[in-house]
Amino acid sequence: MPKQPKILNNEPLKRALIEALLFASRGITLEQLAHISGLNEDEARKILDELAEEYKKPSHGVELKEIEGFFRFYTKREFSDWISKVARKRHLDSLTPAQLEIAIFLAVKKGATKAEIDSMRGRDSANLIRQLLSSGVVKRRKVGRGYVYSLTETFKDESMIEELIRQAGGASFEVLLSSAKDNSTTFVESKQPAQAKTVQTQNGSIEEESP
Repeated sequence: MPKQPKILNNEPLKRALIEALLFASRGITLEQLAHISGLNEDEARKILDELAEEYKKPSHGVELKEIEGFFRFYTKREFSDWISKVARKRHLDSLTPAQLEIAIFLAVKKGATKAEIDSMRGRDSANLIRQLLSSGVVKRRKVGRGYVYSLTETFKDESMIEELIRQAGGASFEVLLSSAKDNSTTFVESKQPAQAKTVQTQNGSIEEESP
């Protein structure tokens, strides 16, 4: 086990320690930083202020923010388009083959009911749909007494659909594509309200409500 460096009398190490604690946490208070580091709160606050100024420079891609008493590094807004691609890729990499199958089906069909998804897979898909809703890959829209499921806006663009296809493999996708096209029920062509309100439920899933 490596020896713990002597921090309290070394200014660069104090700063390095606070920086390391910030990166290791998902939000940490001044009191917690002081307690863990062994510094007093005034010292910890001074270092936080210095780090905040340092990370404002354009040479850094993250910035230090205090939100409701918690300090945390956040990626800068100007890089959000690139960051979202990483987040989406991480979501796709975490999908199981069965979840991926449903996601591709919805990408091809532009929306489907649970009955259509079950028919395509040949088995009940309730748990898989629930997981996709919770992870933010799929949203649902109320139509009559049931729901139509589709990909959320984050996963609708062509690059994400291509990534779905790549992960599934060409041959299996061709079968899925044929299945989707042969399915005669198409809800996207039915009359829908001109606008829909997107809401996030308590469990984090996304739904659309008619105005």
